[in-house]
Amino acid sequence: MADLIIGLDLAEKVGICVLAFADHRLLWSDSVALSRKDPAEKLLNLKALIQDTILRYRPVEMAIEDVFLPAKTSRKTPISLGELRGVARLCAAEAGIPVFFYPPARVKLTITGSGRASKDDVLRWIESEFDMEVKDHNESDAISIAYTHWLNRRFQATVDDSLG
Repeated sequence: MADLIIGLDLAEKVGICVLAFADHRLLWSDSVALSRKDPAEKLLNLKALIQDTILRYRPVEMAIEDVFLPAKTSRKTPISLGELRGVARLCAAEAGIPVFFYPPARVKLTITGSGRASKDDVLRWIESEFDMEVKDHNESDAISIAYTHWLNRRFQATVDDSLG
């Protein structure tokens, strides 16, 4: 099987996808609601989702949207996002998969050409590029993060080839 990447958008609903490096073909994507009531259950559900995806697809890398917190963010939000990120990093570490982080503005710039693009702009681009209908912004964000990583890796390989 070709090299694969998991893309993750960590939030109350987790966006997740698997993208093939060889041809940036989307193999699978989804948006999954985690438990809203029980914080421990939320973390366990995320762990199971990521571990199942790793076992099913055997990815070689993981890309995650870096934490971005708007000015009017609840004090609990950074803690919750940090916990989700920790679970994702632990799952990747257990599987020996390196993790790459991309800030939202970089992902938007890569996908739409503007770091200030709206989530709807990103969603429309993803639906057009992959000829699909996504469930929500979480799913489109996961795909855009994986796609950003794919382009970054492809660019780096081109630079390495030209220097080496």
